Amino acid sequence: MKRFMLAFVVAAVLAPVAAFAGTSPSTTRAQQDCTKLRATMGSAAFYQAYATFGACVSAYTPVENQVQASAHDTCTAQQSDLTFPASHDGKTFVQYYGTGKNGKNAFGRCVSIVASANAKAEQGGRINPAQTCRSIRSQLGTALFAKTYGKNANDHNAFGKCVSATAKSQVQNEVSASSSCRSQQSGSTFAVNHGGKTFEQYYGTNADGSNAFGKCVSSTAQASSRAQGKAVVNAARSCQSEQKADPAAFKTKYGTFGKCVSTKAKSQ
Repeated sequence: MKRFMLAFVVAAVLAPVAAFAGTSPSTTRAQQDCTKLRATMGSAAFYQAYATFGACVSAYTPVENQVQASAHDTCTAQQSDLTFPASHDGKTFVQYYGTGKNGKNAFGRCVSIVASANAKAEQGGRINPAQTCRSIRSQLGTALFAKTYGKNANDHNAFGKCVSATAKSQVQNEVSASSSCRSQQSGSTFAVNHGGKTFEQYYGTNADGSNAFGKCVSSTAQASSRAQGKAVVNAARSCQSEQKADPAAFKTKYGTFGKCVSTKAKSQ
């Protein structure tokens, strides 16, 4: 019986790993995203937000697909850049990235290294949805926070609902940011609109600016998420005043307090 229970526990632990075995680099990095998020948020908040680990991976895979595509473009540009040695210890592209006698794997290793650097930059700036909700609750107070995310002021699951809604919006912000940053990276007029700096120079923080895409996604998504949090706080306070002024008209217009907050927050 003990052997059976041990085998069951081992199988349960390994199941999520097996489910993603043999997956693409993008999915592997999305796994890393979700593993880090789960550790940062705590299991309870994480599963309130994503329901399953696989759902989180599916949500972040589109972002990591953009990271992979960006790394491919970066390495293509580096490979054809005649000034590459000047910023890479005097080494050619093949010498810098390649291994073995001929360095034939240089491009593939470049894509892997650059994608990893960008994923690290992107993950490093990711906002914790649970922390965002704690901040909103602190600003609004427990009762108004519960009215904002719950059905009424006594809804004890308001925090979980906030975490779930915030996590979903933050994923959407990262997906949107990754698309925006890809457009910026490939745009021919980027330097003209950014003080003469290239995309890599403007966003990058490592030696050759190769983590620029991750930094761009991180900063853009952060700005959107913070703006949304501020909008919710302002909307909740506005709804509270409107409801107090004329409860009957408020109910007719919005139905629920949460609907009022959602409507006002979107308009900001």
